Amino acid sequence: MLEEWALKRHAKSRAKASRLLPAVLGSAAVLMGFALLMVRLEVIQEGYRLSSLRLEVEKLRQQNQRLRLEAAELSSYQRLRSLAPKYGLRPPTPGQVVMVR
Repeated sequence: MLEEWALKRHAKSRAKASRLLPAVLGSAAVLMGFALLMVRLEVIQEGYRLSSLRLEVEKLRQQNQRLRLEAAELSSYQRLRSLAPKYGLRPPTPGQVVMVR
């Protein structure tokens, strides 16, 4: 009787183990698939973000170039000479310039 009970118990534990292993492996496969999907999603989002940043950098470079050109035009010698009389500016008289040595 004891042997019979031991055999039944051993058979039940094998049946549980044989059903448990595929369930664990299946769950692990599903989790790995989900993790892979999440990683790919993150890569795609970062790709879009990188593309957007590249466009922004190019836009800022063009704006920088435009502003440098505007600054050069506004500070040109000819422009300043033409605006000076409007603001009451004129060349200094000979006694107004002092050379310091």
